[in-house]
Amino acid sequence: MDDQAVLEEIEVSTVGEKFAELRIAKPRMVLAMERSMVKYGQLSPVVCMRVDAGCEMIDGFKRLHACRRLRRKTLTARVLTTTDRACKAAIIQLNKAGGSISDLEEAMVLRSLYRDDKLTQQEIAVLLGRHKSWVSRRIALIERVSDEVQQDIRLGIMSVSVGREVARLPRCNQKEAAAAVIKHRFTSRETAKLVSYLLSRPSYAYPTILASPWEVVEPRERPTGLAAKLLSFQRASDAASKTLKDSCSSDILGSTGLIRQTITSVPQTVSELKKALEVHI
Repeated sequence: MDDQAVLEEIEVSTVGEKFAELRIAKPRMVLAMERSMVKYGQLSPVVCMRVDAGCEMIDGFKRLHACRRLRRKTLTARVLTTTDRACKAAIIQLNKAGGSISDLEEAMVLRSLYRDDKLTQQEIAVLLGRHKSWVSRRIALIERVSDEVQQDIRLGIMSVSVGREVARLPRCNQKEAAAAVIKHRFTSRETAKLVSYLLSRPSYAYPTILASPWEVVEPRERPTGLAAKLLSFQRASDAASKTLKDSCSSDILGSTGLIRQTITSVPQTVSELKKALEVHI
């Protein structure tokens, strides 16, 4: 980028994230970044665009989120005085060399330049120093993915590779297929097999197939014994948490007895799990 950048300490509280919608959340990588920052501190500056009220993050979202989790007040940043268009181009340029941006994220950036900033595909190609056909293929990729699946991918609920397989389906069928894939935690290979089978069948058969997708996807080895019970406990805990969050007051009041029993039994289970880890790990 031609814009001059100033290296400075910026207040974390003044950093905006409007460009975060063009990136895919990676919670595990944020945790890894947090551990790195605790041990080594901030090793490289983030890149921001200067705005009236502070800065908008361009590159360094994991470092920003790690700082917030660690309650750190400042970040070292390269601060650019530039335009939104140049910032979006920089998201690709700054991350491509390190391989930290996926093709789907590139596609989200390009579509934003095309749809929101009203650039032609030729203008985008010139801006990024790429061929127009590359821009066209990337935009076509993201526009095959339904809004619901895009949201699942952006939030890190579904991986890019799995989302790419789901996107082979017509947009109107992707939401239900994605729900089944997420529920059963299918890998990209398993998702590819399920999607290929769906594409070979009429669309009216999709609900029946997705109700029992394991009949299509070869089951993975099922856990037994303690592993099976722990997996069941984890799933029950997740389901209970989600149901409580979505429940109304009357439902909760009607289950107070069971809630009290659960509050009593769960700490005992957690205590035994901790003891097992201390003894065997």
